[in-house]
Amino acid sequence: MATIWDVLGIEPTTNEGEIRRAYARELKHRRPDRDPQGFQELREAFDGAKRYASSAEILPDEEAISTQEPQPTSMVEYVQQLMQEPTALSKAGWSREVLWHKAQELSTLLIQDELEGLGELHRYLDNDIPDSLEARQAFSQMLAEALSEQRWLYRSLLNEVSAVMHWQLDSYFSSYLPESVICALEQQITNTEQENYWQQLAIVYANNRYGQFKWRLLAEKGTTVPWWGRLAPDLLRQLAQQVNEIRQRYPALQERLNPLLLDNLNKSEWTLSWEAVIAIVFWGYTAWLPGQESPKLALQSGLMLVVVAIFLWGYPILIRRFQTDGIAKSCVHSAFWLASMLILLTVFYRGWQGASAWQGSDMITMRILVIVLFLILPVGWVLWQRRTEWKTLPVQIVIFFMMFPVLLIRQLPPMVNLLGLMLLPMLYGFFIEMIYFVK
Repeated sequence: MATIWDVLGIEPTTNEGEIRRAYARELKHRRPDRDPQGFQELREAFDGAKRYASSAEILPDEEAISTQEPQPTSMVEYVQQLMQEPTALSKAGWSREVLWHKAQELSTLLIQDELEGLGELHRYLDNDIPDSLEARQAFSQMLAEALSEQRWLYRSLLNEVSAVMHWQLDSYFSSYLPESVICALEQQITNTEQENYWQQLAIVYANNRYGQFKWRLLAEKGTTVPWWGRLAPDLLRQLAQQVNEIRQRYPALQERLNPLLLDNLNKSEWTLSWEAVIAIVFWGYTAWLPGQESPKLALQSGLMLVVVAIFLWGYPILIRRFQTDGIAKSCVHSAFWLASMLILLTVFYRGWQGASAWQGSDMITMRILVIVLFLILPVGWVLWQRRTEWKTLPVQIVIFFMMFPVLLIRQLPPMVNLLGLMLLPMLYGFFIEMIYFVK
């Protein structure tokens, strides 16, 4: 088992300057934002080494034997050494124990009531703190250390205290506080943000019984996903989005997630969504409208449903299935590209054929103008804007045409959804029957 000296990478010593330098050196490899567990071990080793150094007894003759001259230090290191002196009472008559007690009291008050705590901090600095530079420097670091141990420390409060104490915490480092204290403050703020985020999630999911069920799946370990979970529209997809957000924003909260849910989400199985439900209802109604007129139109309506199902659900499944297979993937792309081009060219052909039915001397010019304005210019503009995606662009256009009414209905208010499901299939069915159906 590694000792505190193994963690710090030095031999046992009572030299606090060497301990702090070893801590600063190891801190570069154990940053709290990248390795929280390693930082916690380093912080515990640093505190243990400081306690060892402050409690170790050095004999007078051993001090006299030492002839090594101290290395010159900067003013900041000199002040920090003064703050770490184990003497309880300095020549100026101030007690480190009293300052530490006051720092703990003020840090607790600041967390409980920010305004009252800031007022008490101003009063103490103006009237009661010992009139000594060493005392003020020691109290400044003690207050920072006390705040770093307070739960629910948040950014705005730290900025207010930093302005009062002149810590200059605008960047990650400060010449007024040791790096270890700054890291501890940042870690405490991160913990507070994580706790606030987790509590807000719990409040959001507690609004209704369905939300409470989703919260149990998300946060209560051991809760299994029911067999109908994949049939509940958007249930697992919403939970997957929530899990991804937690992983990106607060990775430490992953430990609180339900492992059974994570295992279920890792399985690449089909789940039902509201878009799929609306698409089934929309295109089923669109096919039923002309299909009820005659058996011939019913057959063509069934063929239309097959084409829609292949593009909306078959194409994504095939692309995922052959994602790493170069030949099979190329064949899938080629087949869908040719089918999409056939669908789009049919629109152009029927549009030109319809315009050709116009009679009169000026009808040729009118036909060309209509085709250019309503077909060639819009499609040409889309092709030019996405010319680098020409291999998949025809497929994307066809899928967009099929999904546009579904996405539009999905964004509408609930009552308008029903109206859209009644009117849009009539409009789509009219144009599809006019362009693709054979009478």
